[in-house]
Amino acid sequence: MGETKFDELISDLVKVSSFVYGFRDLRAVVKKNKQGTIKKRSTGWFSSEEYKVEYVTPAHIITQKGSQQDDENQHLKYDITLPAIKQFLEENRKWFKLEDGAWTFDESRTEKKEPFPLEKELDVLMEDNLRIIDYDDEFTEGDGGLVYGVAVNLTHKWITVVFRGSVGKTDFLTDRDFNLDYNSFFKTEGEGNISGGKPGTHAGFTKYLVDEKMGDQDGRKCLDRILACVNNEFETNKNVAGKDFSLYVTGHSLGGGLANLFAFRVAQLKAMNHESVKFLPNKVTALTFAAPVAGNHDYNKEFQSLEKKGILRHIRVANEGDVVPTNEIPLPFSLALAGNSHEYTQNGVNLHLFPDKELAVDYRNTKPFNSQFFYLNPMKSAETHFVAEYIRRVELPANKNSSCYQKTVEEIYAHAGDCTN
Repeated sequence: MGETKFDELISDLVKVSSFVYGFRDLRAVVKKNKQGTIKKRSTGWFSSEEYKVEYVTPAHIITQKGSQQDDENQHLKYDITLPAIKQFLEENRKWFKLEDGAWTFDESRTEKKEPFPLEKELDVLMEDNLRIIDYDDEFTEGDGGLVYGVAVNLTHKWITVVFRGSVGKTDFLTDRDFNLDYNSFFKTEGEGNISGGKPGTHAGFTKYLVDEKMGDQDGRKCLDRILACVNNEFETNKNVAGKDFSLYVTGHSLGGGLANLFAFRVAQLKAMNHESVKFLPNKVTALTFAAPVAGNHDYNKEFQSLEKKGILRHIRVANEGDVVPTNEIPLPFSLALAGNSHEYTQNGVNLHLFPDKELAVDYRNTKPFNSQFFYLNPMKSAETHFVAEYIRRVELPANKNSSCYQKTVEEIYAHAGDCTN
């Protein structure tokens, strides 16, 4: 099978990265306002009414009450399909409303004919045969926490791990921790350090991945639990095993930083012929959006050693004017950080997206904060980072018609230059 053309890949994965935000919040509303709950709603100064929460087919998005046996490697008891999610929304619109773009419970139970934006996103994603194998948001809340999904695209023959970006205080405290973790990926003999230097990774992002997975019966790290799920799919899923499926990792913002580290770890373990990645393909590709820097210069040397072996690829999509992917954060902004952003650098091939013209392609292309921040209009910097703006620029005709979009990932790498600078 030939490698997927980039126009299909980037369009799919930027929408998948957007989807994980809304889907988690929808599930949170359903779990907080449980099926069968008796609620009371004020109807006037001295009057109220009681009503019962009665969703239609909540099992379409909440699978934990299913009769299927638990899988130690997955949170979901069975796959969730996109048509099932869409059906749930169509049949239950009266229970939900959007306030400033966020899902909330609608106590008025107002019937709604107009589809929610998420339903329209699903219409696009459903053009491919996409199934959600796993989606873990169990121990997260409004302030954030590690949220990830594992999906299989049967049309384009890939499995992707997708990480959600920042949504609240917990995530923002993670984002600001620029201390370097020198141990989690490099403490064991054979796990790299080929540069003879001192490779380190972003302590905040690394902690999300290497902390023990709450609720895991074997006490495994989050990263190891995800790896086991994906490795099992490549080994036992009859639609995937032996059928030349690719592995992609994606995410927006914080999710992009996590995707960088996760893809690196997969490739690192593949280079060691580790049992945990035995059934994974020989190459893993990260395609990230607005990804912050994830490690220091010696980490980049380790990253490049795996790129040179052909087992790791990273296409890093960044908007012109977005400060999140930058380094060298100056005063007074650096006062909010722990650690030193000047020690960091980016990895992989950068596709730099402009608001109204064709993208630029370069290897690494780490940009300092001052080159991207709109000092006279800080809100514009924030808007440039939003996933909706990434989708808009990805879909610009100037980009859709560009030669870059007609290449494969390997051809983009060849165009960007070697992996040594």
